[in-house]
Amino acid sequence: METLEEESLPCPEKFDFPFPAYDIQNDFMRALYKTIDERNFGIFESPTGTGKSLSIICGSIRWLKDHNEHRRKILTKAVEKYQAEKEKLSEGTSDWLISQSKEIEINQKLDQIRLQLNKIIEYEERIEKIIQSVKIKDVNYKQFRLKGIKVATDEPKTSENVDDDLLVCDVEVEDEAEEEEDENDDKYEPVKIYICSRTHSQLAQFVGEIVKSPFGNNVRSISLASRQVYCINPEVKKLKSMALINERCLDMQKNKNKIKKDENGKVLKKQRTESKQCPYYKTQNIEDLRDVALSEILDVEDLVVAGRELKACPYYASRKAADDAEIVLIPYNTLLHKATREANGINLKNNVVIIDEAHNLLESLAQMYNSELNLLQIDYALKQLMGYKARFGTRFSSANLLMINQLVFIIKKLKNVLDSNKETLKETKTDIFTLGNFVLMAEIDNFNMFKLIQFVRNTKLSQKIHHYALKYPDDEKASQKPAKGLKTFLTSLSNSKTKAKSTNDTPEPETSEKKPQEQAPVNPLLSVVSFLESLTSFYEDGRVLMVKNPEPKLSKFQFLLLNPSSQFTDIVKDARSVIVAGGTMKPIGEFKNRLFISSGVEPNKIVEFSCDHIISPDNILPIIVTNGLQGQNLYFNFENRMKLGPNIKHILLEACRTVIGGIVVFFPSYHYENWVWEQLKDVSFGRLVFREPKEAGSVDAVLEKYAATIKKSKKTGALLFSVVGGKLSEGLNFSDDLGRCVIVIGLPYANIKAADLKEKMKYLDTLEGSGAGNEFYDNLCMKAVNQCIGRAVRHKNDYAVVLLVDERYNRSSTKTALPGWIKRSLRANNSNGAFELIEKFFQSRNN
Repeated sequence: METLEEESLPCPEKFDFPFPAYDIQNDFMRALYKTIDERNFGIFESPTGTGKSLSIICGSIRWLKDHNEHRRKILTKAVEKYQAEKEKLSEGTSDWLISQSKEIEINQKLDQIRLQLNKIIEYEERIEKIIQSVKIKDVNYKQFRLKGIKVATDEPKTSENVDDDLLVCDVEVEDEAEEEEDENDDKYEPVKIYICSRTHSQLAQFVGEIVKSPFGNNVRSISLASRQVYCINPEVKKLKSMALINERCLDMQKNKNKIKKDENGKVLKKQRTESKQCPYYKTQNIEDLRDVALSEILDVEDLVVAGRELKACPYYASRKAADDAEIVLIPYNTLLHKATREANGINLKNNVVIIDEAHNLLESLAQMYNSELNLLQIDYALKQLMGYKARFGTRFSSANLLMINQLVFIIKKLKNVLDSNKETLKETKTDIFTLGNFVLMAEIDNFNMFKLIQFVRNTKLSQKIHHYALKYPDDEKASQKPAKGLKTFLTSLSNSKTKAKSTNDTPEPETSEKKPQEQAPVNPLLSVVSFLESLTSFYEDGRVLMVKNPEPKLSKFQFLLLNPSSQFTDIVKDARSVIVAGGTMKPIGEFKNRLFISSGVEPNKIVEFSCDHIISPDNILPIIVTNGLQGQNLYFNFENRMKLGPNIKHILLEACRTVIGGIVVFFPSYHYENWVWEQLKDVSFGRLVFREPKEAGSVDAVLEKYAATIKKSKKTGALLFSVVGGKLSEGLNFSDDLGRCVIVIGLPYANIKAADLKEKMKYLDTLEGSGAGNEFYDNLCMKAVNQCIGRAVRHKNDYAVVLLVDERYNRSSTKTALPGWIKRSLRANNSNGAFELIEKFFQSRNN
């Protein structure tokens, strides 16, 4: 089929925006528009509070609308062009044969172009029909959540036998899957924009920005999430593990085959049996919910409420809606993890990918593909697998039995490696292996891991064994060889004596201490398979750490992905354009070299964009506090920081005296925050002190109390203790009076003695030259600091003080790593001089 040459679109000078856009916002949108249109790859930096999310929405959607309109115009013009050529040809040529030949050629081109144009027209008509059908019903599904209306759910009663028929199936015989419709290769697939962020709450903010934008009533948007988030079936929802929720959901979609076999394991007969189906998995209901999602912009919570009202599964409705959506919002893991991406049916071919909050993208990628496997998981996986084999072994085919035996052999080898020399081990020992050396050392190099992993996935072996372990918890004894002869007789005597003794003895008093029961890991085979999957990475891209502990159950294997770009290559290869954006993307060279160029992008295809903050330099007062009481150097390294408690007390008291509104203090670690709290908990700061909670679920409650306290008395304000890299350091806004002062105590350097960090630094030194590892180490620290700084100033008229309390902030290399909008106003002083400046700063704002 003929493909028409794509022309560059003229970039708009001004963009549709919900209010008059600032110059930096227009610059951002123009750069974004051009980068997408020219199929380039962008690194975009726009300080937090500059309307980055709204700029992303308005710039990218404007390009998408222009691109679709332009594409249709090109096809229409091509039809007109070839039609004119055809008419001109028929007007008069002496050579009939040449004329016929050219007419056939023109007709072929016309047919191809008309086919493409007709597909677009038919597609647009189908979408319009969907939207109109929903409008006729005139139901606003957001009202149910906003008004707190309880929607009838007709929730099914919980089944007591949820594990029936899950364990007796031969792993050789797959459940009959529903036949999928053959996809039409010529199906029209419009360009999509995938917007990715770290959390569902951040994606919900994007949904809000889309609604506020000028495109709120003229764009189709859907949020993708896991079954755990979207499931509305209480029988499935109650399962705690995501793997179990996935398995149970799939199981409730279809009927099963019950297989009868003879004593030799030969299949005699298949019987169709009805399994309990999910009441929300109904095709028509799901399509109705899909139509609602395409006609009205709903966030995750809205879609769940609509799903309950329509008795339709939000998870499958969102996946269906994604086929026709223009904007698809997805969390990090769904996009960046290849297996998850494929499971969700996400096709990036010729589509646009925008990754927001990308400052830690490389670290997130590495963490996503890292895996850990401890000896306790290995023990339980082996026992369960052996028990499963003992119970159902006669029903396995020879091929499946071979694969299960291979899996047993590999797990035994891994157990032996961790178990060896445990008697002579006096302290924790860590050994590091390349992947090639590890499989040789463990003697598992002769196995095809790819084939084995595929077998486990196709047969759902880990889920089946989990259900088996729940139903037959005592079956692990089947994996142990029975005692024979005299040993059996002596054992039976011993058991009978023990039983008699226990019957006659008085019960132990309630005060007697009992040894706590060992907590069995949930689905340990999944952890084993995840680790084996790590071993299939390119040998040079990862390392295996073997940690042996004097307490054997604490011994473990860790896989470290040293080259995250290896997992980003497919995204770069498929997508039309990839944009990574964040409030601060420094050092930009890290993204350019270690993300894009390492993934195969040519340097001339990489676009860098960075803009200043919208706030005036006079509205931000960043000060490096180098000296404390009596001129003492403020150097909060690990050895020195416990001596500096009086200086922290002095700084916090002065801040509470000077600052009107909220003060947020970031400490380098939870341990140090707790130590400072213990030193200062009896000090009267003249305002309430709040602390970052340990449980993520308590964060909102603490923030609400903190905000309510400040609202009640702005002059008194409140003090909030937080941790760099913790729950309050990213994605939260301390705008206006909630954050008039941000204090960062020390520099949050990671433990340089940690084996995984040392290996990463060594790898970078080898790959990029001496010093690259130390640069990475410094950047990890400063990226975390920059996120804390960005919490305070959130809009043009906001103002705040930032105190960087450590003399090391005054080093030229450290100051270089700070955001530009901080550097332009940065100054250094001792604590007394700093608070003189702060006092003047707030006096000028309050007069």
